[in-house]
Amino acid sequence: MKDLYEMLKSKPGLADSLRRIIEWEKSNHGDRLGFEWWEVSADPRLLNSLVINGVLKVVLKTNKSTYYRVVDLNALESALSRLSEERLEVFEEALEIPRDLFDVIVGYEDVKDIVFRSLTSNSPTHILFFGEVSSAKSLFLEELARLPNSKFLLGSSLSKAGILDILFTYRPTYLIIDELDKVDDQDNTGCLLSLMERGYVVESKWGKQRSARLKTWVFAACNNLNRVSKELRSRFLVLKFREYTYDEFMDVSTNVLTKREGVSPAVAEVIAEPFNSLYEILKSGWGCKC
Repeated sequence: MKDLYEMLKSKPGLADSLRRIIEWEKSNHGDRLGFEWWEVSADPRLLNSLVINGVLKVVLKTNKSTYYRVVDLNALESALSRLSEERLEVFEEALEIPRDLFDVIVGYEDVKDIVFRSLTSNSPTHILFFGEVSSAKSLFLEELARLPNSKFLLGSSLSKAGILDILFTYRPTYLIIDELDKVDDQDNTGCLLSLMERGYVVESKWGKQRSARLKTWVFAACNNLNRVSKELRSRFLVLKFREYTYDEFMDVSTNVLTKREGVSPAVAEVIAEPFNSLYEILKSGWGCKC
């Protein structure tokens, strides 16, 4: 058998396919002759290359189907575990919180302190921001989206099982969701509950089985807390936001322009002045968010 660990390092996409194969083996051990390509969502060409390298064996081949089994399940799991640990060590060394995180946000020093404590803890603490419009909830999320290996999602534009696909594809350290109150389908909320409670996500569908264990912090925001299920709410530390004053709103606008867009302070003041009208619109509750 070719060195599994070296094979995994040279082919980044191979690990996900092998995890699905392991899941099938554990779920069907002794009950089935073997698996077909569609049962583990793997390209038959990939499976044949694994046979050539001694990772899999063909147990039956007919005119219509080919059935495979893993040669050494323990060795396969060990190689995957070693790869995950190495990637985690490399990532943790490279992981760095930007020094200017939240610098553009006026006030909310208590919220900043809580979030920083969450980011530096060993175990994920999930935080939900809620409150009136024009209260910096989304601005906090946009700042958090600057963190390395983060993924930003908008609840109103998510497809069914969209969160599940994001988690398996990107394996984010920070999952950031705006408009959480608009995420209401069972597939998305179910995988969120499992991720936040156990750090484990799994998909079991006909012809598609996959699972992963992740260390992911979830940060979210919503305007209507009552539209978030009690079960999902219980997984979060919920922080209520007050509405910004006009002066605070203008300060934030100027900060974003100067510190994030590189605009000079004088020009920023000119650009920010028309936001007076926008602020009044937000206060009137036209469905905008900030």
